Amino acid sequence: MDVSTGPLDPLGAGDPGTVGPYPLLARLGAGSMGRVYLGRSAAGRLVAVKTVHAGLADDADFRERFAREVGAVRRVSGVYTAPVIAADADAPVPWLATAYVPAPSLERLVRTAGPLPVDAVRWLAAGCAEALESIHAAGLVHRDLKPSNVLVATDGPRVIDFGLARAAEGAGMTLSRATVGTPAFMAPEQARGTREVTAASDVYSLGATLLFAATGHGPYPGRTVLELVAQLIGEDPDVSGLPPGLAELVGGCLARAPRARPTPAEIIAMVAPDLRSDIGPDPARGYLPEAALAVVDAHRAGPTVRLTPLSRFADGRGDAEPAPAAAEPVSRDVAFASDTPRTEENRRRAGRLATPLTAAALAAVLIGVGALFGRYLTPGGDRPKPPPPNRAPVLAQQGEGDPPPPVGGERDRPGTTPRLVVNQPHGDGSTTFVVHGSGWRPGEAVRLTLDGTRRAPRACVADRRGTFNYAVNQDHEFVTGALPPGAHRVTAVAVHRGGTAATAWFTVLR
Repeated sequence: MDVSTGPLDPLGAGDPGTVGPYPLLARLGAGSMGRVYLGRSAAGRLVAVKTVHAGLADDADFRERFAREVGAVRRVSGVYTAPVIAADADAPVPWLATAYVPAPSLERLVRTAGPLPVDAVRWLAAGCAEALESIHAAGLVHRDLKPSNVLVATDGPRVIDFGLARAAEGAGMTLSRATVGTPAFMAPEQARGTREVTAASDVYSLGATLLFAATGHGPYPGRTVLELVAQLIGEDPDVSGLPPGLAELVGGCLARAPRARPTPAEIIAMVAPDLRSDIGPDPARGYLPEAALAVVDAHRAGPTVRLTPLSRFADGRGDAEPAPAAAEPVSRDVAFASDTPRTEENRRRAGRLATPLTAAALAAVLIGVGALFGRYLTPGGDRPKPPPPNRAPVLAQQGEGDPPPPVGGERDRPGTTPRLVVNQPHGDGSTTFVVHGSGWRPGEAVRLTLDGTRRAPRACVADRRGTFNYAVNQDHEFVTGALPPGAHRVTAVAVHRGGTAATAWFTVLR
């Protein structure tokens, strides 16, 4: 299931609000087997939730295969895979959830920044080969390895969507670019029939994927499925533009006879002598060119956000005055949808404004996603108290005997008791702590301070639901560089309501 590379669509009338234990935030994409959603776990982590089409859900044989494959997939634990963390084959609509990786696909990376240098391709080959070792050790064959199923993070590639193509076999699905393998990158024996597919077939697909990484094109130029399959069965792959330093590696993987292809372990041994041993925890910075790193870093920065209309309260001046609706990303390929209706004009505007947002505007642009974030964050309180010593701080204090507010309950409504929560209680120096405010008056300007002394340069503005979001220190408005270790207190004060305040805590670990 390929993930969308543009701004996320909001959940539609036919989309579920939750799948299993995961509230859904937006659509990520779709494939032949079903839809992919962005969800959030109870602890606040983002997950990719994949559901199957109703036609497959009604197929008892598919459910049996799905359950069997998911059982095997959950045994895969390699560091270069996106692990499956939950699944339910018996649900009315079978689903599975994987860790959400904030990284671009190899396909998008090459399409945006161009083919990669030899050393970078070898580095990717080593990571993908390790991923295949983990997948094959669990008794699985990926069957659909391709550039869009390889995510490129700074600490290494991640192979995704392994083991699911087999579940679709025999379910009456016709061959297409997204079913039981992708013709442009599948092995010749895979095009002849699924019974001949083995671990060596994944090695061929890896070779085709590495060819794309190095040249920007796949092994066959066919424009249709039938044309591609015919070329795949009867013609040699097109390796034009492949640097000589990769000829042995890629050519070996693309050998027509499965037995002539190297194993994943042999691929690792082949490229290991050329890999650097002096690179830190983000090896991509030692291999990827500047243009490619810019794409990876843009994804790493976080999801993009579609704005609701702003008002002049954004700078704390004047009466509420609606501003034109806008949509800008914070610098990743995906966006959380706001509660603003998505009209056709909004779609066109979103496309025109889909450029990286400067950090200086981030405090303002996080307005409007409270309806999506606020329901899924830990409930907080409205009276500041210091955190207990030697423990992670309580996110927000509540009165004695005062139970946590229900999700979407009275305290999340506009004009009630203002409250603050943080998306996670602790993290390291690179963590983006997002503060969520609820219970404020629509259009109300709110000033935020950190640790009682450092004030944000601009006010937040509560949306029509009385919520707002603020990424702490994203623009280094409080501290130059990363936030220092220790407990930190964020306080929100209403600009025009007699100093009404709320407080939340988070901890930066050493």
